Amino acid sequence: MPIFEFRCEKCKKTFETLVFGNQEVSCPKCKSKKVKKLMSAFSHSSDGKFSSSQGSGCGTCSATSCGPS
Repeated sequence: MPIFEFRCEKCKKTFETLVFGNQEVSCPKCKSKKVKKLMSAFSHSSDGKFSSSQGSGCGTCSATSCGPS
């Protein structure tokens, strides 16, 4: 079951939700259907501990973050 991250264009709330097929997504706060799918940072496990890839630098460039600051 895919979990996607969205941001509401109306109230700016960021949220995650399960999406099945062509299911319409609406904001849980204001119920608006004007939502934008976001690029989610993935997590990885190393020695049983999870950490986000966001802000850690991926090693392919000199940046320490791949998103807007």
